[in-house]
Amino acid sequence: MTTHLQPQAAWCWASGVIEFGAETEVPEDSILIAYGPKAHLFNEVSIMARRGRGASEGLLLVPGVPEAANQRAGADALAKWLEWCAKGNGRASRHGVKFMTERAAHPV
Repeated sequence: MTTHLQPQAAWCWASGVIEFGAETEVPEDSILIAYGPKAHLFNEVSIMARRGRGASEGLLLVPGVPEAANQRAGADALAKWLEWCAKGNGRASRHGVKFMTERAAHPV
């Protein structure tokens, strides 16, 4: 399989910071947010994410999570964002990238 079509994953941390890597190497304490071909995953996630400012400049963030008053509020912000992102699942314009949803224990 060519490198640009290899499966890749995007995950986030409780801080809201989004990272990317191999689908098989999602860190244990992170939350899987999307998966798809390496050639398209970063672009699809970055379109939906917020850019960091100040100390988080250069990072992609889940909107609402860094500003959340507590972990529950952060989890609610993540769930709302993922539901919004997942509305495009299955569309040709997503190039095989799928976002996770709170309702799904596996990719939608």
